[in-house]
Amino acid sequence: MKNLIYNNLLFIAGLILLFISSMVIWGNLVDYDIYKNGFEITVNVIDAPENCDNVSSRGGFCKLEYNGKVYVVRAGNKYCSLVSGQSKVKMLTDKSATKLQFPEEFNSFEYYSGFILLAFSIYVIVKGYMIRIK
Repeated sequence: MKNLIYNNLLFIAGLILLFISSMVIWGNLVDYDIYKNGFEITVNVIDAPENCDNVSSRGGFCKLEYNGKVYVVRAGNKYCSLVSGQSKVKMLTDKSATKLQFPEEFNSFEYYSGFILLAFSIYVIVKGYMIRIK
């Protein structure tokens, strides 16, 4: 039993990486679609950090309102100055307004990182399969 698990461990890890990479790619495709095909809107700032000096890159959440719907967006220290002390801010969204995104928030490396992870997961699956059939 121990040998069976050990021989399949690399293959199973590759499948898990494949699942994670597909989720990363899907999220990045949504962000890319908003970046390329989205349109600019003006949203109301309900709540934002008052002082950007204390905001970390993972903190600084703000509440934004558009068409009666409230969105919670992470501004972080990079975009905190855009929302801090403002009553309105320009954002990007898709046609159905499912997600709001800062105008320059999309990073092309994030887009390609999902495909790099996908290639690595395929390599791990093939390597695990080769060990399994030996």
